[in-house]
Amino acid sequence: MAEILTRYGHSETSDDPNNEWITRKLIAELRSEQFEESDDEHTQVSVGNEHWSVSAQVSGLITFDNIDLLEGEPSDLPETMHLRDILDSDLVAIWQAIVQRDGQALLTHPWKALDELPPYQVGYYRKVV
Repeated sequence: MAEILTRYGHSETSDDPNNEWITRKLIAELRSEQFEESDDEHTQVSVGNEHWSVSAQVSGLITFDNIDLLEGEPSDLPETMHLRDILDSDLVAIWQAIVQRDGQALLTHPWKALDELPPYQVGYYRKVV
């Protein structure tokens, strides 16, 4: 079962990779604001299971965390990996892989170490699309 966490405090569990939170609502939350001014306190959404978690920031930073390694369990995946400014469809595919516990699907994306990413320039999800 995967846990879905939104920017503004909603959470739910799901085993459906096509859950509307995963396929569209989380990205919509990243692209919109609940208030007139940009909310710089609530900037992250995530999908995780008991092994891995992938969070997305309004800035465009995507972070994979390997909970197994953090808890001292063996794993074939790295401890952390990062992406920046990826297509919505790629982010949905990554979250779906988390729900499906598909480590091989996660590795098809061009993850990098944080210091290997291009520098932050603009809030990727805040820019007009």
